[in-house]
Amino acid sequence: MKKFAFQIGSAVLIVGLLVAGWSGTIGPVASAHAHAYDESSAKQVQKPKPGQAVRITLKGKELKQQGLQGEEDVLVPLELIRKDLKIPVKYDKPSNTYTLKRQNVVVQLQPGEAGAKATVDGSTQILPYEWKVVNGKPYVSVKVLTDNLGYTSQWNKAGNTLNLTPHRLNDILISTRTVEKVNPKASIKVQYPQVSGLRSKEAEGKINALLQSRADTFVQKSLKEANESPPSPNGSPYEYLGNYTVTYNRGGLLSILEQTYAYTGGAHGMSVREGLTFRLSDGKLLTLDEVLRANPNFREIVDPSIAKQLQQTEGYFGGFKTIGNNPDYYLKDNGVVIFFQLYDYLPYVFGFPEFYFSFPELGIKRR
Repeated sequence: MKKFAFQIGSAVLIVGLLVAGWSGTIGPVASAHAHAYDESSAKQVQKPKPGQAVRITLKGKELKQQGLQGEEDVLVPLELIRKDLKIPVKYDKPSNTYTLKRQNVVVQLQPGEAGAKATVDGSTQILPYEWKVVNGKPYVSVKVLTDNLGYTSQWNKAGNTLNLTPHRLNDILISTRTVEKVNPKASIKVQYPQVSGLRSKEAEGKINALLQSRADTFVQKSLKEANESPPSPNGSPYEYLGNYTVTYNRGGLLSILEQTYAYTGGAHGMSVREGLTFRLSDGKLLTLDEVLRANPNFREIVDPSIAKQLQQTEGYFGGFKTIGNNPDYYLKDNGVVIFFQLYDYLPYVFGFPEFYFSFPELGIKRR
């Protein structure tokens, strides 16, 4: 079975955060999976029980320190990250913030009761990473490494082992810019990325211009919509938010997942996601067919798999036949994530359905 990740209640969660007065930005919502994922076989496997020790290996070599199975993911000690992976970990006591850095990527973790709030290169993520302190030793979800710091992981059920493999990140710098507009009718806050350090300044300018243009367009459309709409029922300004996450940053490719959110009254707001994958050599925005050009027949693999999983999902609206010519996607780990928008094929409560396919199962050489 392919990895089908329901983004359960993502927009509902966003509304809840806004109602509660949360002023952060919108980021891709993490999935809650019932199973660990074995990348090599593209199958889901049963996780060990929470709290159970997990062996950690680095490129197949066992490390002295062990991890723990958390509620959702394997948790690794920060000491392992610092000593064994050689990733600097600095702690600032006044702000209760841990800062991790690998190459040019900076991750800040601020632990709290709900987990560790994460900021990556200045971009605030909406959901925290799982965090636990055992015998005075802090542990964090391995996803901090695989989401942001260029690692992939592979689960070995027989040995109860998680193997980590580091990959060289693109030698670029990603910074976050913020646009905020507030008037009596609208509150708008958008974070968007800008890249620097590319060999081709022409490509760098091309990528940055597109990213900035998208943010500016969202702001202008939001202002126009708010100004042309009647006052909100509760008298408060309409909410418009935008943010991004870098999901893949190696092998000359950069993949970014953008999300925008608008609340203009009613039971809930609406979110939209879009994946953007750039070739850094020339700044070209790539389609999925261009990324997977080594196997032009990849739809023969993904279409039946997605159809089967949707058909097995309660509430499925029906109607899916193919991902079409230009599907929504982004790169992640060692493969691609194909996703759909809210209400495309499933009820709102399911959020954004995502389907992960590794490069090997698609007949693509590992990157």
